[in-house]
Amino acid sequence: MTTKKRKEIPEEEIKLQPEESTTDVDQAPNESDQNAPTDATPVKILPSGVTTIVIPYAKDLAQGIELRMALRSIAKHIRTQVNVVIIGDREPWMVEDELILTVIEHERSSDNPQIDVIEKLKLAIASPMVTDNFIWSNDDIYFVSPVTLADIEVLKAKETLNPSLFGGIYAANMQRTVDLLKNANLPIRNFATHTPVMYNKEMLVELFERFPELAAGGYLLSSVYFNYHFPNHVAQELNWPTDNWQVPVVKKEPNRVMFDAIIAKKKWLNNAESGYSDFLRDTLLELFPDASPFEGE
Repeated sequence: MTTKKRKEIPEEEIKLQPEESTTDVDQAPNESDQNAPTDATPVKILPSGVTTIVIPYAKDLAQGIELRMALRSIAKHIRTQVNVVIIGDREPWMVEDELILTVIEHERSSDNPQIDVIEKLKLAIASPMVTDNFIWSNDDIYFVSPVTLADIEVLKAKETLNPSLFGGIYAANMQRTVDLLKNANLPIRNFATHTPVMYNKEMLVELFERFPELAAGGYLLSSVYFNYHFPNHVAQELNWPTDNWQVPVVKKEPNRVMFDAIIAKKKWLNNAESGYSDFLRDTLLELFPDASPFEGE
């Protein structure tokens, strides 16, 4: 994928969006703007070189401190300048500096997670606090070693989409996605890898125009997006026992020695609902004991 060239940040100098880079745009009205309001709030502009990380968040679905730990892991291991936009619910400990962290409040629109994702993506596309190329992540994805934009931009896939391996709403959403891709003569590769991905606003808009049915939700958006825009691209095939990308935690009490050995070779750790436990919470607190710039009191 192609993104604008950004200033490289030395590993020892990890910077989030610096406060001194704030730019306020408050242009004087010209003759054609005589009826424009004069007390408009100045518009804050993100400086060049910044990439937004967007995280959808539903407080009532959180099991514990996942989001706080995810943000701490980003602050520790991201190797580029970022701002963060949370779409969903606000937590009382979040900072209120929109050039560091912005909360776009959004009430969960459906019990179908993939419908809710579409609604939150629409808000990301419309927000001036989200960069044209932005990272889409989750509150239960933790950065456990240094990560660059190049790591995120690598297209990663698993096996082809196979609804028979799943059940419930997710299986129905996957079948709907398979049908859409087959009808469009596109590959049916599975890009739902639970790793951060890079989206582009214009490419998302083009996708919604090409497939208006996506607006209703109920599709695996990442699989539609990457199969449509990169049908011939050879993606990195993920296999957590052997690759160096990501490992899922699905058990409440994994073997600690094996766990430590595995995450030492990974970029990301994530947990399934079945994998959140006191073990995981305590491990995350050990990995990320320090408060991040995204946290207030």
